[in-house]
Amino acid sequence: MTITNAKLHDKYNQVYKDGAYEKFFSFLPYEESNTIIYMGGNWEGKNVLEIGCGEGDLAALMAYHGATVTAIDFSEEAIELANKKFNLPNVIFQCVDYRKIQNKYDRIVMQGVLEHMDHPYETLKYIKDHLLAVDGDIISSSPSFLNIRGIIWMTLQLLFDVPMSLTDIHQLTIKDLKEYTEKLDMKLNYVSCEHDWGNGGKLIEDLRKRIPKALSDIRMSNKSEKLIEWLEKNLGDFDYNEEFLFKKPINAGAVMIYKLKNK
Repeated sequence: MTITNAKLHDKYNQVYKDGAYEKFFSFLPYEESNTIIYMGGNWEGKNVLEIGCGEGDLAALMAYHGATVTAIDFSEEAIELANKKFNLPNVIFQCVDYRKIQNKYDRIVMQGVLEHMDHPYETLKYIKDHLLAVDGDIISSSPSFLNIRGIIWMTLQLLFDVPMSLTDIHQLTIKDLKEYTEKLDMKLNYVSCEHDWGNGGKLIEDLRKRIPKALSDIRMSNKSEKLIEWLEKNLGDFDYNEEFLFKKPINAGAVMIYKLKNK
């Protein structure tokens, strides 16, 4: 059965009802959220639309940095949780499809959202044409596959039809985003984060949790422990220079943050 974004609605409602942070996501996205803030530069006075806000943590962080945020999600459960967690004067949470939004914004933010859209390029084009101010920008994060974690998952998926997640419709790469921005006549900046997740200790923890679940989803016997033990023994602690990370578009992290802006 082909996964579509519409079919994910009930899935995500259940995810948030069951406790997304505790049971669904491998790690809380603190580093990813902080890198999005870094990529945005000055947030003070920005009118921001966040698409796919989940429980609202990033929206609250953007508001803390001075933005006025309209945060939307198609999951009623997520918006209910966001409204319970946060009561901020410069954040509004709404359960609405982004195509129903009428205003234009200085910045559009999507954290781990674009890979769940049926047609990522068409989504970006709609955002640029209908929601983005002329001098605005788009900041979007998605899982990266240019790392040990990504290569393992793409090998499992392409050779053995083992999906990393039943909710990810696409596996986006830097080449995809470069192609999209060229067609949109925009310019692209990018940086990666979550390097320990892509290549180090968090990778081991993630694989130990996710691979058995992925194999179970397709009713395949779990023989992953030997692979995980080998990685644990031989990978070692992954080290990187964080100061260098924020000066160069390093590609090796588990998450890529993209910033699209009109030329």
